[in-house]
Amino acid sequence: MVITLVEKDTTEKVLRSGISLFGWQFKAQRYLCLTFSHHTTQCTSTIHCAICTKAHPTHLHSCGRSQCPTSSKACLHTTIKCNNCNEPHLATSKECTTYINAQQAAAERR
Repeated sequence: MVITLVEKDTTEKVLRSGISLFGWQFKAQRYLCLTFSHHTTQCTSTIHCAICTKAHPTHLHSCGRSQCPTSSKACLHTTIKCNNCNEPHLATSKECTTYINAQQAAAERR
């Protein structure tokens, strides 16, 4: 879930203590783009698809085959490739070695 907060004070409070929605308490973190370890506001990269790494947003991903109705997600015809490590998984995969290394580095900075 992505929630955008405008005021800096509110953002800092939510990052510290989390947010309560519908009786559930959620941990909050800054949104990261597909290149790990930096915030989207600091991103100067070209937009890349989390499925195929081509230069389009993930929500505009399509198979490319005229007979395939699948869009915005991988299909049987899609060659999945991570934008971060070039391995055959989605760029948002928690199994990505680049993601794991970024998480460990962030934990060490805390």
